[in-house]
Amino acid sequence: MPDAPAPDAPAPETQEAPVAPPQRRPRHTPPSRALAQAWVVELWVDPDWYAVQQTAETIPSPGVPDIVLLTRSSALVGRPSGSLGARPDVDAGIDSAVSRRHAQLTSDGRRWWIEDLGSSNGTFVGTVGEPLPSTPITPGQRVELDRDDRIYVGAWTRLVLRPATESEQRGTG
Repeated sequence: MPDAPAPDAPAPETQEAPVAPPQRRPRHTPPSRALAQAWVVELWVDPDWYAVQQTAETIPSPGVPDIVLLTRSSALVGRPSGSLGARPDVDAGIDSAVSRRHAQLTSDGRRWWIEDLGSSNGTFVGTVGEPLPSTPITPGQRVELDRDDRIYVGAWTRLVLRPATESEQRGTG
């Protein structure tokens, strides 16, 4: 009897990789990325700014600034609100003249901009050594910040943006 050809080996069973359901993007993803260099915002109580605001609110005692470490390229300035879900990166909550979503700081890694988000009392930019600003920036328009610029919001809050020191980056400064 002639040799019959050997039967073909059974084909290995292939398992199709399970198809993962499409991932949903978070509803609100902030357009922020890590910065190459850490920055801080100093929050000052500014009696000179308070004097020109003509508010009945009582100013807190000026002292050393609160320091907020910025490690991302975008930071919301405002006051927290549980009902509105506002959780600002730069919390100016003791100044009730600051809106919940007052302004946005953004960076390209080298430069910084401020944008008023339609706040109730405006966002002002001034330079050290010059008179206090009297005209707010246009809501929705980004304004590039220079090294000696100061940002004024609310009844007494002055923001100063600068590179973080090594101790501030470590959380010890």
